[in-house]
Amino acid sequence: MSTQESHLAGHAAPVFTIDLSQKPRDRYKALATAYRHKVHGLVGLFNNLLGDIGIPVKYHSSINLIARLLLRRVHSSVETAELRGVADVTDVSIYLLVAFNVILDLLMGCTSGAVKTLEPGHSTTSPTMLHFRNLDWTMDPLRSVVVQLNFVRTKSADPTHVLARSLTYVGYVGMLTAVRPHLSMSLNFRALHNATTRTDHFKFYFNHLLVLLGLRQSMSSILRSYMISEDRRELQVKSLATIAEQLPHRRTTAAYLIFSDGGSTIVLEKDYKSARVRQSNNFIAATNHDVEDHGSKVVGFTPASSAANDAKSRFAGGMGELLEDSEERLECMSSKWTSHVRKTNRLRKTASRSSLSQAEARTASTFAQVVDWLSAYPTTNEETHFGVIMDPSTGEMLWTRVYPDPEGLA
Repeated sequence: MSTQESHLAGHAAPVFTIDLSQKPRDRYKALATAYRHKVHGLVGLFNNLLGDIGIPVKYHSSINLIARLLLRRVHSSVETAELRGVADVTDVSIYLLVAFNVILDLLMGCTSGAVKTLEPGHSTTSPTMLHFRNLDWTMDPLRSVVVQLNFVRTKSADPTHVLARSLTYVGYVGMLTAVRPHLSMSLNFRALHNATTRTDHFKFYFNHLLVLLGLRQSMSSILRSYMISEDRRELQVKSLATIAEQLPHRRTTAAYLIFSDGGSTIVLEKDYKSARVRQSNNFIAATNHDVEDHGSKVVGFTPASSAANDAKSRFAGGMGELLEDSEERLECMSSKWTSHVRKTNRLRKTASRSSLSQAEARTASTFAQVVDWLSAYPTTNEETHFGVIMDPSTGEMLWTRVYPDPEGLA
């Protein structure tokens, strides 16, 4: 069976409900109980992650001891209580769950973006952008704990109303991929950051330490705050303009953040206290490398150094491969859209950039096409854990796919 065929054999993500009316420590207990043995089997992943970031095995025991003493909570008291509830059920040490929640976004390969769609027979005045997302990682045991979570508040006027949906891993209480009516979002790992001085580097990595110790909010926790709230009143959705204005200046790790409201989509190439913002109403995509776009809006952005621009020379082994794969995945997804635009408008390959831009405004894809594009190799590959297509206009997850370990299918 080929890699591509094995991934087409994936299955829809199991769906669970999280009741925000429950006490935080109780919210995830039913889910954790259902996955108790699988979650407990993930305790060795912490050492695997230490190895992936280059820490020799001889230091792993010491690091585990230090982590057990220091990693007692995340920044949010609510999220800490939720993690303690998971620990109660699974017997997994709280320090491992904290580490899992604050460093999960390291070394993830991701493809995210959005594309304008219009189904046959629908009015040409009502297209919508669908938000697509694949998540790749080498941690194969995590495939068995991928779930879709639907968040409700049973002690409300509408107890069955789904406030937001998230595609995630059991034991993870932040959000990397989520949707609610009028807003969807996803996070991609960013291999580079724009520090050019020792002071800048210190600030960037000191932020990591503060997040790890629970003294500063993690990126996934910030993203969660856009989707759900502890307030019994439903959280008012933030506009893309507000997000693009406020989020760049927050002190965070480097990441690519993709937000869509169904009519437009933005990508933030986020650095420590700045971001480059790209926007499109037709098609936009991001993987794990910076995309130079001279037409992008710059918000407090410091250009990368010449060393940063020569990324491949600075990253060895897996990091270099990740960046190469990132370029391939972005080219694969982008070329499918460009080919569709040319075919729909009967444009020649030599058509000018302005002609192509005008044609894009007249072009829309379909849901079925987006599924095909996202499922195609190498966008979906042997390291892909899951894929999802979200409709931010309705707050629905239209399609989810969890992919098995290809070695288990051999």
